[in-house]
Amino acid sequence: MINKYLSLVFVIITSFNIAGASANDLNIKVKQENAYVRASIPGTEITSAYMTIVNNSEKTVTLTKVSSKISPQIEIHQNIMTNDMMRMQKLESVKINSNESLVLQPSGLHLMLFKLTHVLKPGEVVELTLHFTDEQKKVIQLPVQSLKQKQQHHHHH
Repeated sequence: MINKYLSLVFVIITSFNIAGASANDLNIKVKQENAYVRASIPGTEITSAYMTIVNNSEKTVTLTKVSSKISPQIEIHQNIMTNDMMRMQKLESVKINSNESLVLQPSGLHLMLFKLTHVLKPGEVVELTLHFTDEQKKVIQLPVQSLKQKQQHHHHH
């Protein structure tokens, strides 16, 4: 019984090492200067996240999903104009070509976080996991910022 247990633990540890190795091959960076999660409004359970994801690898990668402990449902959304009305459309995945960037920003592509576990306040740091094809992942830390902080930030440019 103990031998079976130990061999199972060994298999789990080994598979984590293999997964870790392939994740390192993923040459993806997230620019920190414009990466943030918007502080949530008390009484609501949704917010949005923005960042620039840079693909420095030689092949196209596809962002297939995003996960986090603070939200069981994170979707990739795109703002589209339909009949003179701006509306959000959910995307199943987004391709990032070799040596190109994907910009997630207000009024464009962005992440929507639903069913938040708690109200997100400015100053907090949120961990998100970006999932790509081939089961590759990138864990990132994003600061929570209020809308006012972002607007003040833009005046400095």
